Amino acid sequence: MLDFGKDGKFFGTDGIRGIYGEELTDGLAMLLGNALGSAAKGGHIVIGRDTRPSGENLARAVAEGAMAAGADVADLGIVTTPCVAFATRASGAAGGVMVSASHNPARYNGLKVFLPTAEKLPRDGEERVERHLARGRLDYAERRGSPLPATSLKEDYISAVCVRAGRLSGLRIVLDCACGAASAIAPEVFERAGAEVHATSASLDGAHINDGCGALHPQVLAEAVRAKDADLGLSFDGDADRVIACDEQGNVVDGDGILYVLARDMLKRGSLPFSAAVGTLHTNMGAEAALKESGITLVRTDIGDHNVTRCMLENGYAIGAEQSGHVILGDFLPTGDGVLAGAALAAVVRGSGRELSSLAAFRRFPQCNAEVVTEHKFAIAADAELARFADAVRGMLGEDGRIMLRGSGTEPKLRIMAESKDAFLASFAARAVELFVRTHYSL
Repeated sequence: MLDFGKDGKFFGTDGIRGIYGEELTDGLAMLLGNALGSAAKGGHIVIGRDTRPSGENLARAVAEGAMAAGADVADLGIVTTPCVAFATRASGAAGGVMVSASHNPARYNGLKVFLPTAEKLPRDGEERVERHLARGRLDYAERRGSPLPATSLKEDYISAVCVRAGRLSGLRIVLDCACGAASAIAPEVFERAGAEVHATSASLDGAHINDGCGALHPQVLAEAVRAKDADLGLSFDGDADRVIACDEQGNVVDGDGILYVLARDMLKRGSLPFSAAVGTLHTNMGAEAALKESGITLVRTDIGDHNVTRCMLENGYAIGAEQSGHVILGDFLPTGDGVLAGAALAAVVRGSGRELSSLAAFRRFPQCNAEVVTEHKFAIAADAELARFADAVRGMLGEDGRIMLRGSGTEPKLRIMAESKDAFLASFAARAVELFVRTHYSL
């Protein structure tokens, strides 16, 4: 029997994730592929991976498990997560798997699963797969599946993004590809669209994925934008399902800023249903106020791009985003797509004739983040004594302030966020809660 999660779960907030060779093995990947292959009932699945050294082995294991169960497999090679989602839907596949640990270091890897609709596997589907994984043995079909040609599926995705973006000629754009999957797609998309492209960290050597580059390190992009006198910059994470931008001055434009720019442009063009955009509990209160001034309602969901997507699908909203850079454009895909969102942002800059610094200008409320490393993150976050202390601190911030406590979905950390119009109060509140946790709990 496998012994994965302490709570009996294999899936976290975004697929299965862990250190390769420890929590995440080829055997586990083969079992997951086998579960999906069995469910495919003679159909096919799509597989893609980012640049991590372990990705090739894991992708091969997923494919082997799926073919043993009778499913054919279209292996896209190194592509972005949204490319896998797109190809799954476009090819009529029974499911898709992206081998990636997103923004995590190279020693980690993960398995993200997509439905035929390009949506991420919901919790009830995860539970069915988990039962197959926990059983620890493969199903074998009478007819073994076969590899399928997949080159055209990647090209179809790139072409579709280019059509959606339109012409970007006249723009000078810096792309930080994080030594990840964006390296295989983003430069080609923006060059085809006519932009002058300066790509950095565009190596396919995944040993350095996310290492001092990409969406987690936007200061690197900011320096490159200023050095190249670019109109804007776009930095992606390892699998390019999110993007963080920089304006022409090198100022960071996060997911809140991108949501603000794109939602206002969509409202202007009459393509923003219900005059509403979807954010999360972490979305800056300043962005919410600025959207409201523009006639746009911010609908908040729990943190997690799958929660944003669910809210959009259930209510007919067209755009949603997380501050971390997951931007979902519902008319294209029901999942975050950093390359597409970046291209859409560049298109607004070109079409408006305005600089990104002007388009993304709104008053942000200072947010202070703190974290505590602990294996008991969820229990501590739910503790009543901590809730009472946080409420007392929150009262100090007044009506224009708030405190958030949550267990990280991918790391053993309790995350703390305090927000206020007053930067000192936000910092004080976050540190006070952090100190309380460190002194009152066994970590």
